[in-house]
Amino acid sequence: MKTAEKIIGHRAFALSAIVGVGVWFLVIPAFTGGLGADPLDRLLHTTGEIAIWTLGTVLSLTPLRVLFPKSRIVNALNRHRRYIGVSSCIYGLLHFTCHILYQGTLDALLASFSKAFIWFGFTGLTILVILALTSNNWMVRKLGAKNWKRLHRLAYLAAVILIYHQSIAGKGHWYIARWLLFPLLALQLARIAKTWLFPMLHKVLVGNGLSLRSRDASSQKS
Repeated sequence: MKTAEKIIGHRAFALSAIVGVGVWFLVIPAFTGGLGADPLDRLLHTTGEIAIWTLGTVLSLTPLRVLFPKSRIVNALNRHRRYIGVSSCIYGLLHFTCHILYQGTLDALLASFSKAFIWFGFTGLTILVILALTSNNWMVRKLGAKNWKRLHRLAYLAAVILIYHQSIAGKGHWYIARWLLFPLLALQLARIAKTWLFPMLHKVLVGNGLSLRSRDASSQKS
């Protein structure tokens, strides 16, 4: 287990996985004719899916750490949250670049912004760019740890916007988006239950137990 923890926790593992995803789903198909009859359309959709799934991955790591605090594997994976988050932005920028190329002309590109799902995607990508540019130690010191954490909570907003962007982008896209939405929602609810709901219920039960004991004691004295 310690060996696996060291391998997974190493920076090279994270970078290899992040680059490997792009190589496997984008580069290899491009050189082997695996992109189909419309390669640009395939690249457009694939880069978008990689971007949203990597964002979902980074947002799932904190809840998993809360739910399984003693898991060495989960803790090792949490060391790479910054790299995974930045990679989501990079794949998102590749997705937007493919969109620009797919439109072909400036007029067609501007016309595409008449569609609501384009604006949702652009807004989500803008948030990811801001988060990527501030994902460094210098910005943590500049903003202060508390303000930096508040800023990076916008990742949750970006996820909501981009999942919605994915779900309304076209027929069948909701089928893909729901496989990301529901697991993320379940993890966040479990995290809230463990960190807030269960402790509150425990306090209530303990308080009721103490009050019942005091009542029993007073009744016995009387």
